[in-house]
Amino acid sequence: MPPSTLQLPVWSADGALLGRADSGWQEQRVIGEFDGRAKYGRPLRPGQPGDVVFAEKRREDAFREQGWGVVRWTWGDLAPRDRGRGPGPSSARPEPPPAGVTPD
Repeated sequence: MPPSTLQLPVWSADGALLGRADSGWQEQRVIGEFDGRAKYGRPLRPGQPGDVVFAEKRREDAFREQGWGVVRWTWGDLAPRDRGRGPGPSSARPEPPPAGVTPD
């Protein structure tokens, strides 16, 4: 389902801009955020990686406090899967059983 809005502005109850989500499904109140390696893997000053991750967590918490659900994905989640499984967050899809184990 394509998002209803790209770069969706998210506002607090008092009208402050909390940030822009990568994509949003407004009717369902769900935000989609793409996490690329450049955001967390680029060279940063000492002490910065933790600060960047913590700031992102606080931003997501603020979105959730306004009643938005948040879904995140990476390039790996968008790549076609083996055995005919399509793209989508890997956490939403069970892993195949180990060799020699039959599912119930």
